[in-house]
Amino acid sequence: MATGLLMLRPQHFGWNPETGPSNAFQNREPDRLPEQTAQEGQREFDAMHHRLLEAGLRVTVLTDRKEVPCPDAVFLNNLFCTLPDGGLIHFPMEAPSRRLEKRDDLAHLLIEAGYRVAYESDWSDWAHQGQFLEGTGSMVLDHDHRCAYAAFSTRTSPELFERWCHEIGYDGWGFDSADANGRPYYHTNVLMSLGQNLALLAAEALDPWGQKELIKRLNSTGRDVLLLSPAQIESFGANVLQVDHPEGHRCWIASETAVRAWGPELRDRIEADGEIISVSIPTIEKIGGGSARCMLAENYLPLL
Repeated sequence: MATGLLMLRPQHFGWNPETGPSNAFQNREPDRLPEQTAQEGQREFDAMHHRLLEAGLRVTVLTDRKEVPCPDAVFLNNLFCTLPDGGLIHFPMEAPSRRLEKRDDLAHLLIEAGYRVAYESDWSDWAHQGQFLEGTGSMVLDHDHRCAYAAFSTRTSPELFERWCHEIGYDGWGFDSADANGRPYYHTNVLMSLGQNLALLAAEALDPWGQKELIKRLNSTGRDVLLLSPAQIESFGANVLQVDHPEGHRCWIASETAVRAWGPELRDRIEADGEIISVSIPTIEKIGGGSARCMLAENYLPLL
C-alpha cells in the first residue's frame, strides 16, 4: 500500500514543441500568452491539490525550480517512481527539455519530507543511447502480481522495457497500440489503468488478438475489464489512478473531463468499486496533453 501521493507544483507550465509530435492529446493555443498558461496551470494544480487534501488523501508536494524552465514538470510520474520495496527509480526521457526535469537531489528532498529511501536506481543515461522508458507513463505497474504493461512508442523502447523488467523482477507484457489515425499512443497510462478489482482499457487500441490476450491476462489477476471507446480515451477516461485512502477504502482520482466522458453507466460501475475524486484541470489537459494520472506519483516509501 502506498503511503501517499507525490505531486510537483509547476513554475513554467506550457506548450512543449518537443513533445507535441508524439502526443496527439496536446493542443497549442497560440493566442494565449505563455505567462497566462503558466498561471492557469498553477491555479489548476493548486485546486487539484486542495481537492485531494479535502478528500483526506496524503499528498507531498515537491517544488519546481524557477531557474530551470520545464514546461512538462507537472507530469512528474514520467521522470521517476517509487517501489514497494522502498526503491527510487529515475527514468530516461525522450525530449531533451524533459531530461532537464531530473533532480539529483530528489532522494534528499524525499528524506527531508520524512520518507526513507532504501536504494536509488538511475536509468536516465539510457536516453543518450536513444532508449527511452518514461516511468509510469510508459508502464502501468501491477505491484501485487509483479507485472508491468507497456504500449510501445517512441517514448517506450521495447528493449529497455524488457531489461528493466528483468532487473526489477517483473513480468513484462508489451504490445503495440494505435489510435484512430494509426498513431501509437504516446504513453500506456492514457489507454489503460489498473485498480484492485477493475481494469480500464481502450477498446480499439490493440489488434483483436492482442486485446483478447491482454484481457485474458487481466482477468487472471482477478480484475473485470471495462472497455472504453476512442472518444472516452481521447477525453482521458483511462488516465486515472486508484489509490488507497488512509481510512481504508479505495478512491479513483480522475479529471472532470474523464468523468463526463465515462457517462452514467460506466461511472456507476467505477464508483461501485471506489469513491470518485474528480478534479478540474482543462488547461493542463489541453496544453500539456496529460491528465490526473500523469500528475500523480505513488509514494511507496516508508515513513521515517
